[in-house]
Amino acid sequence: MVSYVLNVDKVGDLKFGRKKCRLHKKAEVVKVAKDYGISTPNKKTVSELCGSLKKKIQKAEQISREEVKKILANQNNIPLAKLYPEAAKKRAAAKKRAEKKAFDRKVAANFMKGMVTKRIVTPTRATIRAVMPMPKPQKKAMPLTKDVARKRIMAMKGLNGRNKFSLVNRLSLNQHSPRKVVRLARELARLR
Repeated sequence: MVSYVLNVDKVGDLKFGRKKCRLHKKAEVVKVAKDYGISTPNKKTVSELCGSLKKKIQKAEQISREEVKKILANQNNIPLAKLYPEAAKKRAAAKKRAEKKAFDRKVAANFMKGMVTKRIVTPTRATIRAVMPMPKPQKKAMPLTKDVARKRIMAMKGLNGRNKFSLVNRLSLNQHSPRKVVRLARELARLR
């Protein structure tokens, strides 16, 4: 008679009792080996006994799995409705009631949707932007050089000589960018 329950853990070590097989004393392992029918357990080491016990357990598990598969394959595939007709009738009735409730809810929801008037939504900036495409950005203007800016300032008719001279000085002293100086010159010419 087997005195311990043997099992193989996730790591693959054989355990009986609370400890792994290799941590038990040889006398305990020999006793279990005799119960499982291993020949000449006294002449083998603890690790050999544990290995043979492990093989025996795995083989027994494999046989039991195969037997379960055979039993499942040989079962008759009789529908449960034939075995338990009263339960099948109750279940079918419950299913019909649930389907009818779901259908009633759907009809009521559609009816309520038809009764509600829809609110007219005024377009917002976000919806207008989504509908109307944004214009493509134009090419960036080429940067002005000092010489081009000086020529533009000198060609302006609305500026007097003193203003032209002060603007050209600002260009040469790097007080402002050429584009800013040209913009200033246009404003002065517009004011005159």
